[in-house]
Amino acid sequence: MSSSRQSVGSSSPLGAGFNIVNTMIGSGILALPYALKEAGFYFGIFVLVLVAFLTAFSLNTLIYSGRRVGLYKYEAVSGAALGRSGYHLLSFALSVNSIGSCISYLIIVGDIVTALAQTTFGVNILTSRQAVILVAAVGFTLPLLFFRTLEPLVKPSALSVLCLPVIVLIVAIRGPTYALPEPAPTPVFGPSILPAFGVIAFAYSCTQTCFQNYQTLQSKTLGAWGRATSYATATSAVIYLAFSVISYRSFGLSTQPNLLNNFSNDDALANIARVLLAFTLTLTYPMQFYPVRDLLGEFLGLSVETLTRSQRPLFHALTLTMFASTLATALVITDLGFVFKLIGTAASSLLVFGLPGIIYLRLVSPYVWSKPWQGAAASESSALLLQLADPGHIDSDGDADSIAEPRTSVISAFLLLLGFGVFVIGTWTALHEFVSS
Repeated sequence: MSSSRQSVGSSSPLGAGFNIVNTMIGSGILALPYALKEAGFYFGIFVLVLVAFLTAFSLNTLIYSGRRVGLYKYEAVSGAALGRSGYHLLSFALSVNSIGSCISYLIIVGDIVTALAQTTFGVNILTSRQAVILVAAVGFTLPLLFFRTLEPLVKPSALSVLCLPVIVLIVAIRGPTYALPEPAPTPVFGPSILPAFGVIAFAYSCTQTCFQNYQTLQSKTLGAWGRATSYATATSAVIYLAFSVISYRSFGLSTQPNLLNNFSNDDALANIARVLLAFTLTLTYPMQFYPVRDLLGEFLGLSVETLTRSQRPLFHALTLTMFASTLATALVITDLGFVFKLIGTAASSLLVFGLPGIIYLRLVSPYVWSKPWQGAAASESSALLLQLADPGHIDSDGDADSIAEPRTSVISAFLLLLGFGVFVIGTWTALHEFVSS
């Protein structure tokens, strides 16, 4: 589908909102109680609510910016705003987000299956963490990576999505039974605020699919999209708050990055949750792996759409190399909290905050006078990305009435500063904490 054309959708705002919720709520929810511990209980709750608002704002301004120039893909809109540097910055953020997520999945599966295997078969070399990750990754995950598209995995993945509410429900039921006699401490601020901010941003990360979700709307208006995003972020915020507060109050300062590690190995319900999570992450790994493999494949001239017979060995070699890199990292790094922090600060901060902010300022804001598509000074790369787009695109007629200025520009500037601030300072802090530990 061309980035300058809209598709015909059939979803209501409620249906599109449900799709956004499905995109948003993933394995990152298990790290939110840990984020409360790192950010501070009360400040963490404030950030959970703030990021929900900012995510809704980012989703709305991204679509408005895309409508303004007639482009309906995140990479095209980012390139239109910032030229090739914008395209590459988005590609970097998407790659870190996807590869980091793949690594986190292998670490989580290793933690989960190791606990189950050692409870069942005892502690030995065959049930060690490294052996378990190798067997799980090579035996179950690797065979799913050699399809050319994700189509064969659509139905199994839909089934895996249904496991997550069951996991969350089990944690909500069993968590309070582990609560200590004395209430968990509830400090206002914690020891690692910006990295925790990144973890929370990772949990809300969904802007990478906002244009796909927008295209599913039957009525493609800003009002309909605004209702969809409001429903999605409000629903996610309620789920996140309830889950995080209940879990943190149960485990307090002993809360682990993978919350299931807080449950005893002989807890039957917790073990059901562990099995379901391992199943879910095995099928979720390809969902994160395929997009970044295709992105890198296109860069190397190995596009899936035009792949020839002679190129297939190189394409499979690329698959194996990328898989091996995530596997090797998961075998060496055991600190899941660090991985979540790094994904959040180095990728989600840009996807959710920084890029949406600068895109709006560059493409739309009346207070930033230089527009990439205007005048002879437009860069060659911006002209290339906008050659099919029309700045006076009919879809944007009347949109300005739905945008409150200067408030939107001010919030976009805040998003820009927040996103790149968390990216620079938060990433450095996360790396420093990891090296120092």
